[in-house]
Amino acid sequence: MTSTLLSLTADTAATPARRPGRLWAHWALTSGSLAAFVVGQVLGERAGALATPLAICGGAGCAFSWLFARALFDPREHDARWSRIVALLVFLTGVVIIMLGEAAGPVSRVIQNIHALGSSTVLLLTFVEPFNGFRRELPAPEKRFRLVFVAIYALLMGASVLAINQPAGAAPGVDRVFAEQVKTVCAGLALLLCGAAAWFRAHHPLAAPRGRRVLSAADAAEDADLAPRITRLLREEAFHAAPNLKVADLARRLGEPDYKVTRCVTASLGFANFNQMLNAYRVARAREMLADPALRDRSILLIALDCGFGSIGPFNRAFKAVTGVTPRAFRAASLLQT
Repeated sequence: MTSTLLSLTADTAATPARRPGRLWAHWALTSGSLAAFVVGQVLGERAGALATPLAICGGAGCAFSWLFARALFDPREHDARWSRIVALLVFLTGVVIIMLGEAAGPVSRVIQNIHALGSSTVLLLTFVEPFNGFRRELPAPEKRFRLVFVAIYALLMGASVLAINQPAGAAPGVDRVFAEQVKTVCAGLALLLCGAAAWFRAHHPLAAPRGRRVLSAADAAEDADLAPRITRLLREEAFHAAPNLKVADLARRLGEPDYKVTRCVTASLGFANFNQMLNAYRVARAREMLADPALRDRSILLIALDCGFGSIGPFNRAFKAVTGVTPRAFRAASLLQT
């Protein structure tokens, strides 16, 4: 069981460890911008006084989409300052272009060139973001999610570019109408993609990056004594199987302050948080039970409850995040080998 837990510890980088505020903020901005673009395209000249606000909001879609992609694949809780500056520059130059309209002049051309360069850059970076942190150790669902995101994004961008840059025909007005229709459809599909991507990430959060924590000599000595007590309690006494556990429950059982237990879990034992440690032990135990031929008739729900999960949904998500397969598939493959 110890070797199983060691392998699981390395795999738990995909378990929840950050707040979702950044993700949902950028999802709201991106979705709002895409919706504004679609509404503006559908209304056309009927938009009246709303035409300019809709154009401004809709024109920010590429910058907001890039920030949304960064929130999807960069596990930090806050945006890097440089990314916000780039997105703001693209947005502001777009606003200036819309407000100037058809005005010509060297300043206007400079602003248009800056906006075009910035927009092209963030569109390309949006395509690159899913490969940030892409490695062989990622769970299979995470790999599939990233590849599907790239494929759909490339398809939508490709369709939009082809529609805009199609050869001039005998009826240029018809070509323009067709191009606008294609862009509208692509924006609507992108709106759905954003919702689906946000839903997936909310249910499969990335772990926040952790720097190596340097402990004082006194703290290290305390952890050296506390760490084996924690692992012994979880492994030999099956403390992890109790439902609705909190770090205070573990601290009370050990007779130690909460902060010392939390420090030991995150620094010495190497887990992102207390819940990640619990899930590692619970999933390890579930793997043993699912692979046991003597328990083949025990339902997966009962096994989940035996391991400390409160219901089947959280168990399935935690198990798949660690192993890349569902409990049912894992059981079937394991029992075939016996």
